Formats: sequence, C-alpha cells, structure tokens
Amino acid sequence: GFRIKRNKFTVYILNLAIADFLFLLSLMVYISVVILSLLGYFHFDIINVSTAIEFLYIFGYNTSQYFLTAISAERCLSTLYPIWYRCQRPKHLSDIMCAVLWAFALFVVVIEFGICPEDLNSPASSEIQARRCRAISIFTFLLSLLVFTPIMIISSLTLLITVSRSSLRRHLPKLFVIIVITVALFLTFSMPFRVFLFIVSYNEEPASLIFFASCNLLSTLSSSLNPLVYFCLGRLSSRRGKRSLKEILQGVFKDESESNSRE
Repeated sequence: GFRIKRNKFTVYILNLAIADFLFLLSLMVYISVVILSLLGYFHFDIINVSTAIEFLYIFGYNTSQYFLTAISAERCLSTLYPIWYRCQRPKHLSDIMCAVLWAFALFVVVIEFGICPEDLNSPASSEIQARRCRAISIFTFLLSLLVFTPIMIISSLTLLITVSRSSLRRHLPKLFVIIVITVALFLTFSMPFRVFLFIVSYNEEPASLIFFASCNLLSTLSSSLNPLVYFCLGRLSSRRGKRSLKEILQGVFKDESESNSRE
C-alpha cells in the first residue's frame, strides 16, 4: 500500500494536509449551496447550513495556520539546538502538539461563533451583540497577527540565516525548503483572508464582493499549492530516473536529523 515512513515532521504535514482539505472542502460545499439556492434547488434553511459550513471553513483555516507555525518552530529548534533536539525531545511530542492544536483551533472557533452568533433579530440586544462581535474579532485577529504569524516569520528567518552561515547552504534539506515555501505561500495568499474576516466582523457594513472573492481565491491557492510544492520539489531534487509518488514524497519528507544521528 501507499504509506510514507513516519517521522516527527510527517505527522505535522499529514495534519496540515487534513486541515487544508477541510478548508477547501468547506469552500466547495459553500459555493455549491449558494449556486443551488440561487437556482431554486436548495430547500433547507440556508442560514443554518451556511453557518455550519462557515464554522468548518474557519476551523480549517485556523488549524492550517497553527500547524504551519508548529512545523516551522520545531524545524527551527532542530537546527539551532540539534543535540538537545535529538536527545531531550519527547518522543510523542508531534502527536501531542497536533492534538493540542486541533483542540485549540476548535476552542477558538467555538468561542467565535458562540459569542458572535448569526441571529441578530433582537433590536434590544443589537448594540451588545455588536460589541461582543468586535471584541472577538479583535481577539482572533491579534491571536493570528501577534502570536502565530510572528512565530512563523521569526522561525523561517532564523532558518534562512542559520543555513546561509553554515555548510548546509550547499545542500539545502528538502524539508527546510518546503517549510520556507509553505510559510511564504501562507503569508502571501492566506493572510488577506484573516484581514477580511476582521473587517467583516468589526464593521457593520458588508464587505466588498470583489474583496471577498479575491481573499477566498488567494486562500484557495495557498491550500491547493502545498501538495504541488511537495511533488515538484521531490521531482526536481531527484537524481534518479522515474520514481513512484511514494518514493518522491518519502525523499521530500525525510528527516535529516534522524539520518545524521544514526551515522
């Protein structure tokens, strides 16, 4: 069967792929529901259905950012402190971190939808509800902008500086290149979507349809291009002839620190 050898980073990569798939699937379902409702073929409660889809949509987006942050931070630690990383790192840290990040992402989106629900029919509570929505939008925006995004940027820059000053610059580890590229893709294409969510939640006026479509398109590109990056990098770095998809991905996600520790 098709099974890639498990290591510290493939656990993160697999969970990142699941989060990206959830994000893309939610977007496709949402678009399908909108089209069917416009054509008159969707007879369910559009508000409840769209809220459920939006819940999964934002959940997948948040989880993708959290996993990407964890990957870049752990790779940075393995480069800066290789001896500590090989000897002192807990064996099941990747599994524990993935479970914690899934739970934390779920907690954030539950808080977001619980404090700021879609039902604003009561005029008496509209002002209180608006304040709650602004508060939670500021919280989620700052959590992304001031916590997870700086960790990704600092970790990636540290990796670039460290590798450029070491002997590894002649032969860059493929996993290192993947992390830098995926972080750059996320910061370039997916961060505008977080800005869009903040603007929509904070302002009472509806956002521009063009801005909404552009942010969704950019986020879709970010999540869709990750598998293409893995495959293309594996093909480019392959010195042998024809290789199977399993061999390509196995080489891309190889953990050089484990190989070096055995030598």
